[in-house]
Amino acid sequence: MINLTIDNRVLFGFILVVAIFNFILFISMVKHRVKYRRLFKSYDNFMAGKSAKNLEDIIILLRKDIRSLKSESRLNRDAIRELNILERNCLQKIGILKYDAFEGMGGKLSFALCLLDYRNSGYIINSIHSRETTFNYIKIVENGQTDQVLTDEEKIVLEQALGYRER
Repeated sequence: MINLTIDNRVLFGFILVVAIFNFILFISMVKHRVKYRRLFKSYDNFMAGKSAKNLEDIIILLRKDIRSLKSESRLNRDAIRELNILERNCLQKIGILKYDAFEGMGGKLSFALCLLDYRNSGYIINSIHSRETTFNYIKIVENGQTDQVLTDEEKIVLEQALGYRER
Protein backbone atom coordinates (compact mmCIF):
# COMPACT_ATOMS: atom_id res chain seq x y z
CA MET A 1 0.00 0.00 0.00
CA ILE A 2 1.04 3.57 -0.72
CA ASN A 3 1.75 5.91 2.14
CA LEU A 4 0.13 9.37 1.52
CA THR A 5 1.28 11.41 4.43
CA ILE A 6 1.59 15.17 4.08
CA ASP A 7 3.86 17.21 6.22
CA ASN A 8 2.06 19.79 8.40
CA ARG A 9 4.20 22.60 7.04
CA VAL A 10 3.26 21.81 3.45
CA LEU A 11 -0.41 21.60 4.41
CA PHE A 12 -0.22 24.93 6.26
CA GLY A 13 1.50 26.60 3.25
CA PHE A 14 -1.14 25.26 0.89
CA ILE A 15 -3.97 26.51 3.11
CA LEU A 16 -2.24 29.91 3.39
CA VAL A 17 -1.93 30.24 -0.43
CA VAL A 18 -5.61 29.30 -0.89
CA ALA A 19 -6.63 31.81 1.82
CA ILE A 20 -4.64 34.63 0.15
CA PHE A 21 -6.15 33.73 -3.24
CA ASN A 22 -9.67 33.78 -1.72
CA PHE A 23 -8.99 37.18 -0.12
CA ILE A 24 -7.88 38.61 -3.49
CA LEU A 25 -11.01 37.20 -5.15
CA PHE A 26 -13.19 38.72 -2.39
CA ILE A 27 -11.63 42.20 -2.88
CA SER A 28 -12.13 41.91 -6.65
CA MET A 29 -15.76 40.85 -6.15
CA VAL A 30 -16.48 43.84 -3.87
CA LYS A 31 -14.89 46.23 -6.37
CA HIS A 32 -16.97 44.87 -9.27
CA ARG A 33 -20.11 44.91 -7.15
CA VAL A 34 -19.61 48.64 -6.48
CA LYS A 35 -19.14 49.31 -10.21
CA TYR A 36 -22.26 47.28 -11.00
CA ARG A 37 -24.36 49.29 -8.52
CA ARG A 38 -23.18 52.59 -10.00
CA LEU A 39 -24.01 51.39 -13.49
CA PHE A 40 -27.41 50.14 -12.38
CA LYS A 41 -28.20 53.48 -10.67
CA SER A 42 -27.28 55.45 -13.80
CA TYR A 43 -29.45 53.08 -15.87
CA ASP A 44 -32.37 53.58 -13.45
CA ASN A 45 -31.96 57.36 -13.65
CA PHE A 46 -31.90 57.20 -17.46
CA MET A 47 -34.98 55.00 -17.66
CA ALA A 48 -36.95 56.77 -14.89
CA GLY A 49 -40.40 57.66 -16.25
CA LYS A 50 -39.65 56.37 -19.73
CA SER A 51 -41.03 53.40 -21.51
CA ALA A 52 -39.55 51.68 -24.52
CA LYS A 53 -42.18 53.40 -26.71
CA ASN A 54 -41.12 56.84 -25.40
CA LEU A 55 -37.48 56.08 -26.15
CA GLU A 56 -38.38 54.97 -29.66
CA ASP A 57 -40.30 58.22 -30.24
CA ILE A 58 -37.37 60.25 -28.95
CA ILE A 59 -34.95 58.43 -31.26
CA ILE A 60 -37.26 58.99 -34.25
CA LEU A 61 -37.53 62.71 -33.44
CA LEU A 62 -33.76 62.97 -33.11
CA ARG A 63 -33.28 61.30 -36.51
CA LYS A 64 -35.72 63.76 -38.09
CA ASP A 65 -33.88 66.67 -36.45
CA ILE A 66 -30.54 65.38 -37.73
CA ARG A 67 -31.92 65.04 -41.27
CA SER A 68 -33.33 68.57 -41.22
CA LEU A 69 -30.05 69.92 -39.85
CA LYS A 70 -28.12 68.16 -42.60
CA SER A 71 -30.35 69.60 -45.33
CA GLU A 72 -30.19 73.05 -43.72
CA SER A 73 -26.41 72.77 -43.55
CA ARG A 74 -26.34 71.86 -47.25
CA LEU A 75 -28.52 74.88 -48.08
CA ASN A 76 -26.29 77.16 -45.97
CA ARG A 77 -23.17 75.83 -47.68
CA ASP A 78 -24.70 76.49 -51.10
CA ALA A 79 -25.78 80.00 -50.06
CA ILE A 80 -22.29 80.80 -48.77
CA ARG A 81 -20.79 79.52 -52.02
CA GLU A 82 -23.16 81.76 -54.00
CA LEU A 83 -22.36 84.76 -51.79
CA ASN A 84 -18.63 84.18 -52.33
CA ILE A 85 -19.19 84.21 -56.10
CA LEU A 86 -21.23 87.42 -55.86
CA GLU A 87 -18.65 89.01 -53.55
CA ARG A 88 -15.88 88.44 -56.09
CA ASN A 89 -17.84 90.50 -58.63
CA CYS A 90 -18.47 93.41 -56.24
CA LEU A 91 -16.32 96.52 -56.33
CA GLN A 92 -14.37 96.18 -53.12
CA LYS A 93 -10.95 97.76 -53.54
CA ILE A 94 -10.87 101.55 -53.45
CA GLY A 95 -8.31 104.24 -54.04
CA ILE A 96 -9.17 107.96 -53.88
CA LEU A 97 -7.18 111.17 -54.15
CA LYS A 98 -8.33 114.81 -54.05
CA TYR A 99 -6.08 117.29 -55.83
CA ASP A 100 -5.86 120.71 -57.46
CA ALA A 101 -6.01 120.20 -61.23
CA PHE A 102 -4.91 123.74 -62.11
CA GLU A 103 -2.51 126.10 -60.39
CA GLY A 104 -4.25 128.94 -58.66
CA MET A 105 -7.36 126.85 -57.96
CA GLY A 106 -7.65 126.04 -54.27
CA GLY A 107 -9.81 123.65 -52.32
CA LYS A 108 -8.78 120.43 -54.03
CA LEU A 109 -12.06 120.14 -55.94
CA SER A 110 -10.75 117.59 -58.46
CA PHE A 111 -10.49 113.93 -57.60
CA ALA A 112 -9.45 110.55 -58.94
CA LEU A 113 -11.30 107.43 -57.80
CA CYS A 114 -10.38 103.81 -58.50
CA LEU A 115 -12.89 100.99 -57.86
CA LEU A 116 -11.74 97.37 -58.37
CA ASP A 117 -13.25 93.93 -57.79
CA TYR A 118 -11.57 90.76 -56.49
CA ARG A 119 -9.82 90.18 -59.84
CA ASN A 120 -8.42 93.75 -59.87
CA SER A 121 -10.78 94.76 -62.66
CA GLY A 122 -12.93 97.86 -62.50
CA TYR A 123 -12.81 101.59 -63.23
CA ILE A 124 -10.77 104.73 -62.66
CA ILE A 125 -12.93 107.84 -62.55
CA ASN A 126 -11.16 111.19 -62.86
CA SER A 127 -13.13 114.38 -62.25
CA ILE A 128 -11.25 117.55 -63.18
CA HIS A 129 -12.76 120.79 -61.88
CA SER A 130 -12.05 124.17 -63.43
CA ARG A 131 -13.64 127.57 -62.88
CA GLU A 132 -16.02 127.19 -65.82
CA THR A 133 -16.83 123.47 -65.85
CA THR A 134 -16.06 119.98 -64.59
CA PHE A 135 -14.77 117.20 -66.84
CA ASN A 136 -15.28 113.54 -65.94
CA TYR A 137 -13.24 110.72 -67.44
CA ILE A 138 -13.53 106.99 -66.90
CA LYS A 139 -10.89 104.40 -67.73
CA ILE A 140 -11.43 100.65 -67.61
CA VAL A 141 -9.02 98.49 -65.60
CA GLU A 142 -8.57 94.79 -66.40
CA ASN A 143 -6.40 92.67 -64.07
CA GLY A 144 -4.74 95.78 -62.65
CA GLN A 145 -3.79 97.18 -66.11
CA THR A 146 -5.30 99.79 -68.45
CA ASP A 147 -4.92 100.33 -72.18
CA GLN A 148 -4.86 104.11 -71.78
CA VAL A 149 -2.11 106.31 -70.38
CA LEU A 150 -2.73 107.23 -66.75
CA THR A 151 -2.10 110.59 -65.11
CA ASP A 152 0.02 110.74 -61.98
CA GLU A 153 -3.12 110.98 -59.81
CA GLU A 154 -4.72 108.01 -61.57
CA LYS A 155 -1.56 105.94 -61.04
CA ILE A 156 -1.65 106.81 -57.33
CA VAL A 157 -5.31 105.73 -56.87
CA LEU A 158 -4.71 102.53 -58.87
CA GLU A 159 -1.76 101.68 -56.60
CA GLN A 160 -3.92 102.45 -53.55
CA ALA A 161 -6.67 100.14 -54.75
CA LEU A 162 -4.16 97.39 -55.54
CA GLY A 163 -2.69 97.74 -52.04
CA TYR A 164 0.75 98.95 -53.12
CA ARG A 165 0.29 102.36 -51.52
CA GLU A 166 -1.60 103.64 -48.45
CA ARG A 167 -4.39 106.18 -48.76
